[in-house]
Amino acid sequence: MTGHPDRIELRGLRVRGNHGVFEFEKREGQDFVVDVVLHTSTARAAATDDIAQTIHYGELAEDVAAIIEGTTFDLIETLAEAIADHCLSLTDHVEVVVHKPSAPIARTFSDVSVTVERTRSTPAPAATGPGEPAVAYLSLGANLGDAAATLDEAVAALERHPRISVRARSSLYRTAPWGGVDQDDFLNLGVLVETTLPPAQLLAVCQGIEVACGRTRELRWGPRTLDIDLIAFTADGVEQVSDTPELTLPHPRAHERAFVLAPWAEIAPDTVVTTAEGPRPIAEALAAVADQAIDRV
Repeated sequence: MTGHPDRIELRGLRVRGNHGVFEFEKREGQDFVVDVVLHTSTARAAATDDIAQTIHYGELAEDVAAIIEGTTFDLIETLAEAIADHCLSLTDHVEVVVHKPSAPIARTFSDVSVTVERTRSTPAPAATGPGEPAVAYLSLGANLGDAAATLDEAVAALERHPRISVRARSSLYRTAPWGGVDQDDFLNLGVLVETTLPPAQLLAVCQGIEVACGRTRELRWGPRTLDIDLIAFTADGVEQVSDTPELTLPHPRAHERAFVLAPWAEIAPDTVVTTAEGPRPIAEALAAVADQAIDRV
């Protein structure tokens, strides 16, 4: 925190922009609503009654509108970061909320929003330096709507992200649903990506793509328009370990699931996976779950 006692707030700025994972979102556009809070001191402006001594909220509104109208991003996370970056040229502590009230979600909802808070002393974290991408394995699945098209769209969205590159993509696999819920079979695939994002931010990008594709989280192991799981993440040749409420790495149940292992083994056959008994070659782990129904499409 900067210690500034005062705030200038711009709330409910509605601007039409062309941001989203889907091509129709970029083509047709939609309204975005932005709230900006600038932590600053208004003492000099109050003492002098001079607009030159404060942040001009009219100019701020035009600057934010120009960012929304003049750029195209897949994710509102990226849009929020761009707005925050600009605001940090005006003060050293900002909060930005980007609302997407017309997000393409096949459920009744009131709002989707992303909030970022940034200071000049704590920039957005980066995982690795330039030219040192980490490697992650992602497992994707869908069983609602046109599942194959949704998976294609999701992989394309990952590839478009400026800090993610899809290095390998598996074939499609048809698998029986997991968890005992009565539902249609899933289509699954796996991708290896290179990224300069840290694991938590990569997961956030994946969740943003899920939301854009209409993902809801109402029933565990239930039907999914799109599911993207971060299975493993290796940086500087070292497999990363995480045990937080938001993210466990490596994925603790990956070795139990043929729909995760089969695509992974196809694109990275030399992988060693973590199991309850210790590290095992992925071919051995896959053989151990051979009783699970899975067919290459």
